[in-house]
Amino acid sequence: MANRRIGDRETADEIVQDVYARLLLSGDHGTDEENVKVLYASVRNAVIDHHRSTAGRTGLMRRILPIQLWQREASSPHDHAQSRQALSALDRALLELSPKAREMFVLHRVDGVSNAKLAQKYGISVSAVEKQLARTMRHCQQRLEAYRDTD
Repeated sequence: MANRRIGDRETADEIVQDVYARLLLSGDHGTDEENVKVLYASVRNAVIDHHRSTAGRTGLMRRILPIQLWQREASSPHDHAQSRQALSALDRALLELSPKAREMFVLHRVDGVSNAKLAQKYGISVSAVEKQLARTMRHCQQRLEAYRDTD
């Protein structure tokens, strides 16, 4: 069920494992049938939560880089200067991050490495990768606020 709704087997497996572990810690909920119902309901809710959090992070990531940093072909000298300033501000913002956060950001945004592969590389969960990328994006967005395209 989770795999079908999420479309990413690794993420779905992680969600199901997290839910199962939490349910094991919370104890028995009655009969086997009732336990299965609780498990399915919990997984369904976790999938919904995952979609909500992913949508928020995706929106955040879409708002920051392309428009702010790369100039259009027919840009004016003023636009070109603003793009260079924004790129410098991004460089400074990235230098304020830990080396791991900076590397994760570059691997994801520049090299296109998936969250699952980043999780495997750093030995953390996909959720932890998503949260780190979201923190990094918020940090960069705050630093780039002066250079946002308000058109």
